[in-house]
Amino acid sequence: MSTMTVTYQEFKPVKPGSHRVKIKALTRKASTFKEGEQAIKVDFEILEGEFKGRTVSKTYSQRLTPRAKLTELIMRILGPLKDGQVVDLLALSGKECEIVVTTETGKDG
Repeated sequence: MSTMTVTYQEFKPVKPGSHRVKIKALTRKASTFKEGEQAIKVDFEILEGEFKGRTVSKTYSQRLTPRAKLTELIMRILGPLKDGQVVDLLALSGKECEIVVTTETGKDG
């Protein structure tokens, strides 16, 4: 007879602060802030320390402007961007960078 088991684990939030990560996945989804617009969800895998192997996520607006958080992330990985430059976001998968984790509850939970 086969079984189907699960293991109970207490949830321990990732501590706020700087973490070395690898981009695990990028997915496009509907924006929760602007109807009809798309957003990019980025899953980061923590590479070191107490939370090694854990995944944290952030959702970014799909705009590349000088003040956009997505621009900030891309520039940390690729360096400065030129006006009109097209960036293949899927090419960022597997790239490493440093992120700062904060704990806040947003509009999307």
